[in-house]
Amino acid sequence: MLSRVAGDRIRLTAVIQPGTRKTGCLVCCNAPDSCPALSRCCCVDYPTYIINRVNSSRYIYVRENSLEFNNPTMQAAKGNCCGASLCELAVRDDVTVLYFDDVHFDDVRDSTRSCNECKTFWCGGKGEQVLIDSRFCFGMCKSGRGPMTFVPTCCPECCCPCLVEAELWVDDAKSAVHAIKVARDGARQRMEMKR
Repeated sequence: MLSRVAGDRIRLTAVIQPGTRKTGCLVCCNAPDSCPALSRCCCVDYPTYIINRVNSSRYIYVRENSLEFNNPTMQAAKGNCCGASLCELAVRDDVTVLYFDDVHFDDVRDSTRSCNECKTFWCGGKGEQVLIDSRFCFGMCKSGRGPMTFVPTCCPECCCPCLVEAELWVDDAKSAVHAIKVARDGARQRMEMKR
C-alpha cells in the first residue's frame, strides 16, 4: 500500500469523464422495455432504460494512490425462468481498482482506434480508449498473472484470462492519460521519499 498525503483519508485527485455508448447509423430504433430480446436484430438497440442505467453507472476516479473505474455490463434480471427474467435486463457492475504501486501498472497510453469518429458513425462505439498494461520484449509480450507470467500481445484477453491489462473508455483519451500519469508519478515519488 502506498503512503498517503493525509493519514485519515485518500484524496480524490481527478474525475475522468467516461465515454458514452453510441449506436451506429444502422440502428433505427430501441427495443421495447418488455422485449429486450429484439435487440439481437441488427437494426434494433437495447431498451432505453437499460442504456441509461449502464451510462449512469460508469465512473472513473483517480485517487492519490489508485485508479478506480466501473465498466458495467448488461445481464438478465432475476426472474422465474431458471432464476432469470426473459423480459427484463439488469446492470452488473464491474468495479476495478488499480494501485499505482502495482508492478503491472507501467504503460498508460491512448489506444483509440484509427478513424474513431468515422467508425463510431457507422458501427457505434464507447468513446476513446485508454489502455493500461505492462509490455516487454520490445512490445511483443504483455505481463500476466498466475501460471502464465507473460502473454504474446496478439492473444486477446478472452483467450488468456491471466492477462494483466485494463481498458478505460473515456471522452478525451489524451487528458485522461495525462491525469493518470501525473497521479501515478506523484504517488511513486511520495513512496520513494518515505523509504
